[in-house]
Amino acid sequence: MDALTHILKTIQLSAKTYFCQGSGGPWNMQFQYRPEGIFHIVLQGQCYLREGGHEESILLQEGDGVAFPTGGVHWISDTPDSQKLPAENVVNVTGDEELFLLKNGDVRAFLSHASPLGTPPAALESDPGKPPDASGVTTLFCGTLSYDSTLDHPFLKSLPCFIQAGDRTSEERQVLQTLTSLLAEESAASYPGKALMVDDLTEVLFIQMLRVHMRKASQPTGYMAALADPHIGMVLNLIHTEEGKKWTVESLSRAAAMSRTTFTQKFSELVGITPKAYLTNTRLLKARAKLQSSNESTLSIAESAGYTSEAAFGKAFKKHFNTTPGELRKRRDRFR
Repeated sequence: MDALTHILKTIQLSAKTYFCQGSGGPWNMQFQYRPEGIFHIVLQGQCYLREGGHEESILLQEGDGVAFPTGGVHWISDTPDSQKLPAENVVNVTGDEELFLLKNGDVRAFLSHASPLGTPPAALESDPGKPPDASGVTTLFCGTLSYDSTLDHPFLKSLPCFIQAGDRTSEERQVLQTLTSLLAEESAASYPGKALMVDDLTEVLFIQMLRVHMRKASQPTGYMAALADPHIGMVLNLIHTEEGKKWTVESLSRAAAMSRTTFTQKFSELVGITPKAYLTNTRLLKARAKLQSSNESTLSIAESAGYTSEAAFGKAFKKHFNTTPGELRKRRDRFR
């Protein structure tokens, strides 16, 4: 399991998908700040997007995709001028009583599995005899991303505020379009395993957007740059796949073909913490996952994390997560 895969599993990445549709005009959708992420892909028509704190709008056409991994405020509208319209009311996302959008004009929203007749809104509103952009309807495939944002991990701290899909001719863009087509087809049909398929494909789509961001960054910094770096990225993979072999800063620097001093400096600059601290953090995160998902003894878990006693492990665990291994398991058992 590579570093990014393990991190995404550790933070428990999950997604919920829905369709947003604006028709006629003028209209706008206002997305308020949320502690986690959100993304949009234009399935039909076109629209304008503006990020919070920015004056300029971005034109999005069919196939374009954007993501806000940290859940920033933004507006989507039929024209740039419609951005200025105040929200007149709130639209509830059909099928989810807890998901709302601020809006002005004719805007509707449906969970992907709750669209009328089980088909995407675009298919209901479009006139099959007209070109895709001639119906006056804009349909977005949207997703809200959830993860355990309470974890103190460099990955979460380095998530970009905004990601835009690559050029229309790029390989990344073609992958995004393929995933979007599959998602739209799955959402419109009633295949067995539909819910799981849509959720998993949505997570894959978000990972693809992260890859686009990593490749497009002109001056990459932070954890994303660390993952893309040939030396530090390789070391991160070694740390996250650690099993019987217990890595040390010295052995990791040798694996990276760097002196210990140079390795420690570069690792700390990109990742944000020292290699030793990252090793400890990763081992404790793995230990926490085992405590939550298995019946393995606490001593065995402590030893696999590099501790020689339950007492030493418990002390480090309490300092890192503000709870003890025993308290964590008691909470787990209460909710089983």
